[in-house]
Amino acid sequence: MKITKKNWIQIHTYLSLFFLPAALIYAITGVLYIFEIRQNSGAIIHNIELESMPRKGEERELILKVLEENNLKIPKNTEVKNFRGSPSMGNVYYGVNIVQEKDGKIILRTTQRNLYGVLMLMHKSGGTKFELGGFRFSLFDFIAIGFGISLLLFYLSGLFVTSFCKKNRASAFGTLGVGLVITILAVYFSV
Repeated sequence: MKITKKNWIQIHTYLSLFFLPAALIYAITGVLYIFEIRQNSGAIIHNIELESMPRKGEERELILKVLEENNLKIPKNTEVKNFRGSPSMGNVYYGVNIVQEKDGKIILRTTQRNLYGVLMLMHKSGGTKFELGGFRFSLFDFIAIGFGISLLLFYLSGLFVTSFCKKNRASAFGTLGVGLVITILAVYFSV
């Protein structure tokens, strides 16, 4: 089966429309991240100092007790997981974790993020994970993988639609070469 120019235009158009929301998420959060606007920008954070780290197996009870005593919201998911060696519960929107600060203080921290913070964590492959084939994914990860594959298809379909710029082939490949060299230099000098 031969894919015609019309088919490439349709592939390009419908994939572009389908992945436009994901492209906007990646573009906005990516640019703002460069300007150091992170996932906790605008988040409501409460820090409560604890006397010590809870004993293994007692993390859930301690977290729930401290939250109740301080009239703080209890996360929907109260299963305790280890995140970077610290007990935590909740999700990317509202989470609670116990961390040891650099000065040795033990802190119970609640973090309630705004929409931007949640989208930033989606960009960074955060979110509730499930296992598939030995890998851990969130549902948004499938959108991200599909978007990445589609970006390749966008460029291929664009090249096929323009028939590789028949009239301006030399300048088109020259532009590609310049882009490649500048990208390599930017990576090299950024390391």
